[in-house]
Amino acid sequence: MHLSSRRRKSVVVSVLTALAIGFGIPGMATSAPDDHGASLDHFYDTSSLVPGPPGAVLRSQPLVAAGGAGAGQRLIYSTTDVHGAPVPVSGTVLEPRVGWGGPGPQPLAVIGPGTQGQGDQCAPSRIFDTGFQHTGTSTPINYEGIFASTFLAQGFRVFVTDYVGLGTPGTHTYVNRAESGHAILDGARAAATPDQPVVLWGHSQGGAAVASAAELGPEYAPELNLVAGYASSPPADLLAVQEHIDGTGLVAAIGYTINGFLARYPELREPLGSRLNDHGHAVLADVATQCLLDSRGKYGGHSTSEWTTDGRRLDEVIRDVPVARTVADEQRIGRRVPAIPVMVTGARHDDFIPYGQAVGLVRDWCAQGGTAVLNTNELPAVNQGSGNNHLAPSAVDYPVGLSFIRDRLAGIPVRGACTV
Repeated sequence: MHLSSRRRKSVVVSVLTALAIGFGIPGMATSAPDDHGASLDHFYDTSSLVPGPPGAVLRSQPLVAAGGAGAGQRLIYSTTDVHGAPVPVSGTVLEPRVGWGGPGPQPLAVIGPGTQGQGDQCAPSRIFDTGFQHTGTSTPINYEGIFASTFLAQGFRVFVTDYVGLGTPGTHTYVNRAESGHAILDGARAAATPDQPVVLWGHSQGGAAVASAAELGPEYAPELNLVAGYASSPPADLLAVQEHIDGTGLVAAIGYTINGFLARYPELREPLGSRLNDHGHAVLADVATQCLLDSRGKYGGHSTSEWTTDGRRLDEVIRDVPVARTVADEQRIGRRVPAIPVMVTGARHDDFIPYGQAVGLVRDWCAQGGTAVLNTNELPAVNQGSGNNHLAPSAVDYPVGLSFIRDRLAGIPVRGACTV
């Protein structure tokens, strides 16, 4: 089932408006109550919880999504870290206010959010009922809410993970391949009804999480009824992405990545930490508490060469530290094959995630016998380095991805796979 041109335009306008709000265009938003975050702290305190089997719900709390598109619950659920240990993670499950009008049973859309930041206040589940919050020192904004609302408006059930350590105690293990994929799949386990069709959706950090989940699904969660995935602008090769974003508005994401590495791989602390200068250590500590807007405002446009003792960029340093290079290489997506069809979108002029990441991922999967479709966004470059050419395609290509998802739910054969 394909969207009409009028409906497609409406979806794009809605998403672009939400992205404008999400990136702080003046006059587009007002502050949510300052005490909102503080009132939730007890919910996210997992010190008294004992993690259960993957997907087990450990705690829940009702909420109504901002805009009224759906109501549901915040959840604390169990997942598995990269070393196989159970850990609690938070997320949001939402029920639509309209019925499912498509063929077959009502599906569950599991969304992997794009980069939120690394501070606990940035977790989407904390602000699904308000949409945003301004505390005076931080500005978390749930710009994934518009994608969730669009799915809800069509009768999908929706689950949005916060990822490990975002909201809950501990360091958010940003773009950790295994933990991102596990959080997606265990979120589906927590929210899906028996045999419910499950589709996976994500952009940027979320695109990588969805791609990882699609690869890990057959082994990690074989009981799930996974139907299709949509991975938009996925950072499949972290070192290549770090080199690309160094000096742009997203440079702080390199700090998020390093913080996540140091939290999970103690063997990195001396060889990598010794190559950071005092300013580099201070930046890592700072971004660990920030949301994306905070980090962009403070560090955007700077280079990680300012963080190191020898003045080299961090991607160059990592390549020269064998244990760090090994850890980065372990995050590579594309070495396993998904059992479901996946559309991978890449923007030719993306200023954060190189277009070659999408092309390479499709080639890698297809070489192993997977079913992957490359969708290329051809929007012209505007103000390179600002993120415009990374964000706009997420809205413009939403209807394309939605049609791909709905066609798979309808049992329509995939067309155009592996033509790269």
